[in-house]
Amino acid sequence: MPRFTTTIAAALMAVAASTPVEAGWVIDQVMKGRDGTLQQRLFLQANRMKVVSNEGPRTTQAMVMDLDAQTITQIDYKERTYTTATAAEYADLMRQGFKAMGEQMGQMQGQLKELEAQLKDLPPEQRRAIEAMLKQAQQSSAPAPKPEDCVPDKIDVKGTGKRVTVAGYDASGYQVFSNGEFDSEVFIAPAITAVREIDPKKLERLVTEMTKALPQCPKRGGMIGTDPMWKLMKDGYPVRSVGKDGATTEVVKAESRSLGANEFEPPSGFARKTLKEMMGGK
Repeated sequence: MPRFTTTIAAALMAVAASTPVEAGWVIDQVMKGRDGTLQQRLFLQANRMKVVSNEGPRTTQAMVMDLDAQTITQIDYKERTYTTATAAEYADLMRQGFKAMGEQMGQMQGQLKELEAQLKDLPPEQRRAIEAMLKQAQQSSAPAPKPEDCVPDKIDVKGTGKRVTVAGYDASGYQVFSNGEFDSEVFIAPAITAVREIDPKKLERLVTEMTKALPQCPKRGGMIGTDPMWKLMKDGYPVRSVGKDGATTEVVKAESRSLGANEFEPPSGFARKTLKEMMGGK
């Protein structure tokens, strides 16, 4: 589930407000961070988006969002399986998972409380580990917040006057600030009009359904409109971004071309699994 949520959060960076057009886009980008390097290929056309992840030359997984049908398809290339479900079905399974996790952590919390009196006698590393588990148990068992309680950060965007060429596209630089603090430097290429393929209202409906299932307010970037880069998407596509933590995302190739409908379908011969099976249940 965490990997899926992260993928969703990363995919949303690729879309913004505009009107769909006939030609689609294929964008290759590389993401580098503390966890290593991730190669992604994005396909966008007519309210459909596919995010493909690779390990070297091998495709490992893909996620397809069909905004007209309000469905999400996960494809596992290693296992040669896939699952398709509506956003509401995903949200329902997420709620069940978080509820079960909260119950388990609640039981653990009761057991760990018996050890609180002994924490002062434990080595520092063990004490911190137990305190972290207690904190997690409290958060997991807490009631889900109301949507109106999840207030987005205050975002400010300032042009830097810098210009670069990335993957053959001219791009302008911006600095993004979140609640007054520097968040990232971003270069936007207006010639990459991939964002026009997505209806923002349909995207918002799908993501809102998903975020309703979260037990806590989504972190910045985990909910539509909450990532600072969102304010720049209307002007083009981010061909390079550098976060305050040093994580980078850079486009290495982008081309506009018509995509066949089968581009957004699971490969032939892959076995279909239920959503619960794909998430590790029975």
